Amino acid sequence: MSPDRKKANTKQGSKFLAPLIIVILALISLTPICTRLTLRGYDSGKLMLALPIEAGERFGLRFTHSVNMSYVTDEIEWTGKQLITRTSLFTSFGAGMPVIADGIGTEMHNTEEGFLITGIDQVQEDNFIPIMLQEVPDHHLLYRDEEISLRDEAQGVAFVKLSVEKVNIVSAFIHNIDRK
Repeated sequence: MSPDRKKANTKQGSKFLAPLIIVILALISLTPICTRLTLRGYDSGKLMLALPIEAGERFGLRFTHSVNMSYVTDEIEWTGKQLITRTSLFTSFGAGMPVIADGIGTEMHNTEEGFLITGIDQVQEDNFIPIMLQEVPDHHLLYRDEEISLRDEAQGVAFVKLSVEKVNIVSAFIHNIDRK
């Protein structure tokens, strides 16, 4: 092969290399590989929040009880396969509040923070938690050292679902950009 023809083949090969690299990077960046705690519109599926989460990690879901208007905080664990409600803490005892006799949990303790029910161990069906966002109960996600208003994150969407799923690198970055 002549040197000129060899040079032409090298140039032609490099013409295809750059677009090939771009396509490969695009495919990698759009492949769901990052495990995240997500907030999505229930009907639309629109992703609103994507936070890193690891197997064994726990987070809280705090809301105002609609009957006695006191805070309730459910502690939920991501086992790596399932979302499981482990405990429920409520600050006031009264109408509409659970008791062990209701079959919720195995023990109830009076703590400085309120009444704590342990041993709930309720697996969330379909691995998500449906949430209707309103002024009351005003749900907040207690994630690591943050308290995140779900109504603020949902920006007017009233029915959302909280779940753990794999998202692509782009979504993981965009929907976690202002987090610590």
